Amino acid sequence: MRLAFTNFSLKSPTGKKSGRFFLALFLGIFLFLTHPMLCQAGFASSTPFTGASWELVGEYPILGSNGAVQSVCATEDYIICIENFNDLTTEPDVVSAYYKNDTDADGNPVTQYSLAHQVRDADFAHANGMAYNPVTHEILVSGYSSPDASNYGCIFRLDPDTLEQKERIQLSTSYNILGIDYLPSTGGYLIQTDADGGYGFKLLDVSLQVVDDWGTYPFDFYMENFQDLCVSGDLFFLFPLTMHLGIGNFIQTYSLSQKTLLADDTVDFGFSDDITINEPEGLCETNPGEFIAIVNVTKADGGRYVQFYRTRVSYLFTVSTSAAEHGSVSEGGEVSRGEEKTVSYTADEGFRLAKLSVDGLYLPVTEYPDSYTFSDIQKDHTLAVTFEPVPTATPTPTATATPTETPAITQTPEPAISKAPASSTVSFSSVASHFAAFWKGTVHAASWFRHLASAGASLFARIRKADPVFLAMPFVLLVLILLFVLRLRYVRRIRRERSRKALEHGRRTYEELVREFTEDPKDEEVSIDELLLTIDELQKEEQKNT
Repeated sequence: MRLAFTNFSLKSPTGKKSGRFFLALFLGIFLFLTHPMLCQAGFASSTPFTGASWELVGEYPILGSNGAVQSVCATEDYIICIENFNDLTTEPDVVSAYYKNDTDADGNPVTQYSLAHQVRDADFAHANGMAYNPVTHEILVSGYSSPDASNYGCIFRLDPDTLEQKERIQLSTSYNILGIDYLPSTGGYLIQTDADGGYGFKLLDVSLQVVDDWGTYPFDFYMENFQDLCVSGDLFFLFPLTMHLGIGNFIQTYSLSQKTLLADDTVDFGFSDDITINEPEGLCETNPGEFIAIVNVTKADGGRYVQFYRTRVSYLFTVSTSAAEHGSVSEGGEVSRGEEKTVSYTADEGFRLAKLSVDGLYLPVTEYPDSYTFSDIQKDHTLAVTFEPVPTATPTPTATATPTETPAITQTPEPAISKAPASSTVSFSSVASHFAAFWKGTVHAASWFRHLASAGASLFARIRKADPVFLAMPFVLLVLILLFVLRLRYVRRIRRERSRKALEHGRRTYEELVREFTEDPKDEEVSIDELLLTIDELQKEEQKNT
């Protein structure tokens, strides 16, 4: 394939070459190499929208007086729409996120298709097309026409979380871009050019460089213009603009590999009688084979709304089974949406089912011993089984009695046991020898520990069953004992302190008597006998206190 590059370079807002080129190139090569190995489901028909029925699932007012919701895409959690607030000015447009599922990103229950949040802070030109890239987690918006000449041939990068515009990139100065969508097979994009580009299709790589130009496409369907496009597998779909032709609405199906138009299918949305004007604008795939179409409508009372219509087309899902050793598994295959598929498995003789894995999760083999049924199939499934040998019981050998001669029994007279008198003493060596004999002959260590553990467990069990008041009694008793000990220690300390003071007082009295006697031995008031008596009493008191 010859590569054709347009005359522009991908730059960041600062003017420097963006490093995203190399990252996007790497991701594109990775997806290209791994995509053929993926097992994917597909449409049951090459024209899936033939005879499709549509259901109205949401209706929301258009905010701008001259506004219209122009494009739609689906992320993991949201359906994103852009309302061109005023096509005649560069006023900021309205970006809205609606809940794609009945739970939000955190798993909280929500009303499906209800409004989650809105942002209005940037102009996206006409915002005719949108594409969500799950690898880079960003949205690309094809601007199409705009009063601002600098928006010509531009696409815009949009953050799917904040709904804010990140960057504007000009792809061409010779054509505008009507529609855009992501190509999982290459990591690049498919775009449709406007009348200036001859209403053609081009394939872009991950860095937004043109790698395949289909040229001016020979459309054989009469139309005014085209809306956004939607890629799914090898097919892509778009709404031709026929609003003012009076011929109704149509959806076109194309093949990427064949580069050809496969079908023009009439679309019947089943509009209510009060709708006077309608314009289908965009299509996105929310789940495999499930699509949401956005339609701008004007009612008889002048009210202007965007309506969400849902359809589920015929779709084939794949049930994959893996061959297993020592047994057989029935083949899988393609199954239509909503149908069921039973997979059977049988073990060889001498083997049995050991493991059953369904979509990567192990299930109890006792509940599904020989088969498993997938009911109401809405996605691809996998099943794998493992067999193991049936364990064989090992026979217990029977003991054979061997006749032996009975030896003669010689009785040994027991030694006389003499009691030691009560006042006798036992030596340490004697006690040790008796204990050793007891340990070796009477109680084995392991048995003793087992008895101890058993007794402890029994005691613990009884304590657990005991009354709470009874369990608290030991703690109360312990507290009382501690208080008694503390009080006793306190009383003894007080008594010692009093004795110390009394002794100190006695010593002072003794010293005074000695000093008085020494200074005046003839003093009649203190005789030698009194002094000796006093000293003797003091010594007795000191000994008593000690």
